[in-house]
Amino acid sequence: MNKYLLILAVDTSCDDTSAAVLRGDTVLSNIIASQTELHRPYGGVFPTVAKQAHKENIEPTVKTALKRASIALGNKTKLTINNIDALAVTVGPGLAPALEVGLNFMKDLAIKSQKPLIAINHIEGHALSALAQRNHSLKKNDTLDTKNSRQLEKLIESNKKKISDNSNNTNINYPVLSIVVSGGHTEFILFNKIGEYQILGSSIDDAAGECLDKIGRMLNLGYPAGPIMEKFAHLGNPKAIDFPLPMTTTKSFDMSFSGLKTFSRNYIEDHFGDTSLNQQQTYDFCASAQYGVFRHIMYKLSKVLEKYDVAEIWLGGGVAANVNLRKMIRETIKNTGKKVSNSDTKNPKLSPYPTSNNQINKIIFRTPYSKRLCMDNAAIIGLVAGYKFKRGENVKKLETLSRLPRWKIGD
Repeated sequence: MNKYLLILAVDTSCDDTSAAVLRGDTVLSNIIASQTELHRPYGGVFPTVAKQAHKENIEPTVKTALKRASIALGNKTKLTINNIDALAVTVGPGLAPALEVGLNFMKDLAIKSQKPLIAINHIEGHALSALAQRNHSLKKNDTLDTKNSRQLEKLIESNKKKISDNSNNTNINYPVLSIVVSGGHTEFILFNKIGEYQILGSSIDDAAGECLDKIGRMLNLGYPAGPIMEKFAHLGNPKAIDFPLPMTTTKSFDMSFSGLKTFSRNYIEDHFGDTSLNQQQTYDFCASAQYGVFRHIMYKLSKVLEKYDVAEIWLGGGVAANVNLRKMIRETIKNTGKKVSNSDTKNPKLSPYPTSNNQINKIIFRTPYSKRLCMDNAAIIGLVAGYKFKRGENVKKLETLSRLPRWKIGD
């Protein structure tokens, strides 16, 4: 990837409006306008409300992303669309009315600016999110004092060097298994080349994050319930309630979480009836439910690792920020008899098929550098766009580009 390539990306796949600017794989800005408070009264995302909020938020969000990127680059002049090399937008999967707003905005911007537009699959963004690089150019306490020209020039040169040094510095060891765990998707994605993916397994009903959120609502934890469940799980006993392990008799790597949701509802009715759970019971239920959901993923992951010899595992998606999930993945890797590492050591490049020779004895485990990259955001969209731009996969006819709410990665 060209480390000097500047990409402006937009994501409106669900209920957050996001815009980001990347230089190569380095995130210069990643602005997210949340709609959580707007949807809280409905207990979920209300499509028409989301669409209207996106329309109101998208232009100021893009302007803020450009402004923040200007500071990160240390430019004396304001970064504008004229400085951008390419545009990127989420086309799917997602909420159709929400996708439409971002798509229309970026198509118009591409026409006006005569910049190439790249259509991005939102799940591919999560799948590659661990490759995004942190922008070390400005620390939180750094300020640009325009009155002190010597300080400003020094900071500008320092910023440019740090960004250049930090761009595209990731050595990828193939094959890679990317695990996407979010509110809408739970998938095992295998690939030996970025842009060519094989879905080994996915949820056949509710996704992991969706399941946890629905269980949280049963406990009256409000909206969104998932993050509160994670917080409460740290205070509870994960073995207090023995949740079932689904799909142990199937040979596929697919997952099913609806049964865990049903088990939760029945357990609450049988053991508590109309009585509310006390504080510790709530903590224990959250911890047990979370452990039950993650145990199911780990069971299938262990089966994947028995069949496929992978060099790296990447974790992405909203639930990827969960510390316990990361811990359980590391433990699952170790249980296969292999070491787990977070470093970029070179491993042999193998074909993404079952192997019996040249077994890899160490698996590199990558996670996004920030929890912000786990949620829906435009930085991961811009990251994928960099690779697609290099392959010349920009949209040839803007008039034919439309939203794809059910777009599967690899299609």
